[in-house]
Amino acid sequence: MLSMRRPSFITRWVKLPIELKELIFSFLSLSDIISFCDVSLPFRLFALEYLRLRLTQLTEQYDLSLYTLMLILDRSNTVISGSVALELVHPTGLRPNNLDFFCPNQEADGVCSFLLSKNYNIVVDPPVLPLIIDDVPGHNCIDAVTTLRHGTKQSTIHVIVSSSSSPLAPIFASHSTFVMNFISASGIYSCYPGLTEQNTGMRNITDKLVPVQPRRLLDQEKYVQRGFSFIEGCPPLSGRCPHPYGESCLHRPRCLIDPITAVLPLDAFRSSCSFWPRTEWRLGCLLKLSGGDIVTAETLIEVHSDGTDTRMHGNNLGRVSLAERAILSTITLT
Repeated sequence: MLSMRRPSFITRWVKLPIELKELIFSFLSLSDIISFCDVSLPFRLFALEYLRLRLTQLTEQYDLSLYTLMLILDRSNTVISGSVALELVHPTGLRPNNLDFFCPNQEADGVCSFLLSKNYNIVVDPPVLPLIIDDVPGHNCIDAVTTLRHGTKQSTIHVIVSSSSSPLAPIFASHSTFVMNFISASGIYSCYPGLTEQNTGMRNITDKLVPVQPRRLLDQEKYVQRGFSFIEGCPPLSGRCPHPYGESCLHRPRCLIDPITAVLPLDAFRSSCSFWPRTEWRLGCLLKLSGGDIVTAETLIEVHSDGTDTRMHGNNLGRVSLAERAILSTITLT
């Protein structure tokens, strides 16, 4: 039955006017577009052309052509994340207020210098008080944040500098799974597509020693006002019983090539793409100790190209107890 319907769909799609095709695509999520691309090469070419147009529309206020954007991403191993990436993988009609570049720690000067040559000027953002953790270099895998504003258009770009050689570390240490999407020079990624496409997500605990992180609370509230809602993740992990595995599992280590992540290569002739350096993450989660106590394990990020002493990233490395490590090392997933 499916094989009979497919030619009919292709025939009808070809006959649609381009305006209607673009209207349909304006409602499709990244997962839907990936399925569309699998129909045939012409379908994939159309989808990629539309996504390039969509990205151009989302970033036109920044006075940077699509070619220039891709040049930045390619030459500095930088990615675009935040509201622009979210709107690309899950269209809601929102017009992002700023453009967020995430770059490796060794590429920050080059990215900022290039933007300065494009009529951007560095401005100082007022701090969000109290300063506790949001503005401390290195916390939440952010070494620094530079804000630049265009000289005539007044559009704002943030350059978020990773504390690692991977620009992805701050993304996986962000406040929730809503924003764990990004655009690289080679592809578009959504790390929690099933949740994000339902306007839901999970909070990410990155520091159990700091009860309040003001900037993160503001960011979370911003997305709630945009129609997103938070769900509870999986139950506390115990070393004594199997643990259900799915997209809402907080304990399972994740990577960009696992079955959950939605990835669309920007090269029409490639069926997959990877990102270097290899970056894995585990969200902040709850553990149940043998005595029955429930404890929090913070977000942990591993970058395989960093040195053996610096490949693990988190806010309080070394504060995981032996009991907590024993549970994480004996995890049984079903």
